[in-house]
Amino acid sequence: MTERTKRMLADLNLHAQPQFKLFFENLDVLIGDDQYIVFEGRRTIQTQEAYYAQGRKPLDEVNAKRNMVGLYLLRSEQDNRIITWTLKSKHIDGFAMDVLPVDGKGSPTWDLAHYRKVFENIRDCGRGAGLVCGADWPESQKDWPHYEIK
Repeated sequence: MTERTKRMLADLNLHAQPQFKLFFENLDVLIGDDQYIVFEGRRTIQTQEAYYAQGRKPLDEVNAKRNMVGLYLLRSEQDNRIITWTLKSKHIDGFAMDVLPVDGKGSPTWDLAHYRKVFENIRDCGRGAGLVCGADWPESQKDWPHYEIK
């Protein structure tokens, strides 16, 4: 388990930590801790509001919200698309994490087509730890990197 993963795990709600710890331990055995990254764990309400604004507000307004919470700015209206369906994310209370494969440079990737097998391995370890996987949600709301406790 990487130091980043340990720090983000420690920031979760105490009731969520055991399941996520099991998830990462199993994932480390299956694919290794250098093949995935915990992209996000607990988040502030303001960060959730910035994410929720995407695709619902003009780009300049979205980027103002993103800038206020230290997120990178979106480059174009094409990037300004809906990425969350709720203002009441389980991330806010420390009951959810986003886990992504890393590419050949060690950077997180959302490229499901190219890294599908790694996404599937991550999903299977999440399921094995009893987590709800965003990959199992209806097609219109699928969120492959998202994991939360029930």
